[in-house]
Amino acid sequence: MPLFILAFCSDRSDMRARRGGGLLAAIICVLAAGCGDSSPAAPTPVIPTVQGTWTGEYTVSICNDQAAPGFCTGFAPVGSALPMRLVLSQTGQQLSGTIELGAFSIPASGTVSASGRMALSGSVTLPLPELQSTVTIVNWDTVVVGTSMTGGWRTTFVVSGFPGSPFFDSTIRLLTKTA
Repeated sequence: MPLFILAFCSDRSDMRARRGGGLLAAIICVLAAGCGDSSPAAPTPVIPTVQGTWTGEYTVSICNDQAAPGFCTGFAPVGSALPMRLVLSQTGQQLSGTIELGAFSIPASGTVSASGRMALSGSVTLPLPELQSTVTIVNWDTVVVGTSMTGGWRTTFVVSGFPGSPFFDSTIRLLTKTA
């Protein structure tokens, strides 16, 4: 209780004793005591619903194939627009689902913030004839506004028996929630 109210209530209780009353002073003191020093609770942030199926295209913005020459021209040429689909389940801020980039279906998990910013990551190991390849999604940084998503991520490839990891950075060209 603020000090000025404590002082007011103390002064009024002395006056009540002398005057034999002071109903108004007593009511003010009781009401003030009920209020206390509590400040209003911060509003609970509203997490956007991103659960569902998102379809569209992404563009390869950077490709690095120093570790595997020919990878970029044969698989992910810079500037190419490629199909994608994102299927998400959501519990509060937690996300899980799959990122489908052409023939690759990559299990992923992550979070969404109250501002609609999503962070995802995931990887899948593909058994190829005589080779094993791991495709990994990292640095996923997208923002959802309504039924549209913008942003990008990096996709890295590790192929058994080959040094280094080719990668490409992607930017969403158009991605909308369809279901």
